[in-house]
Amino acid sequence: MKQTWKDLEQQQKDDLIAWFNFREQDLDRHDKATLAKLFFDGRFEAWDCPSCGDRIYRGDPEDWGSFQGVRQVDYVSYPGDETVFQPDYIIQLCDYCRCHGPTP
Repeated sequence: MKQTWKDLEQQQKDDLIAWFNFREQDLDRHDKATLAKLFFDGRFEAWDCPSCGDRIYRGDPEDWGSFQGVRQVDYVSYPGDETVFQPDYIIQLCDYCRCHGPTP
């Protein structure tokens, strides 16, 4: 059975919309189908930063052509300091905490 936008939980929809960087009312049927497919293909995840609690989004579409304005976590510009924190912890941090250090 094909899973669609309607099959997503509200938190999943909210995360996809925030990552896609659109207002919900501006999403068309194609956008919703594309986002739902990304999620159900296991190519999108979202979580809370363990330090500050901000929501973090990471998507991995096969074709980035339709995803140019997304709010993607940036491990290249903000790699984190592995001399201070374990890589498994660093990868969970938001860009700010990875760049400036976790908040106490």
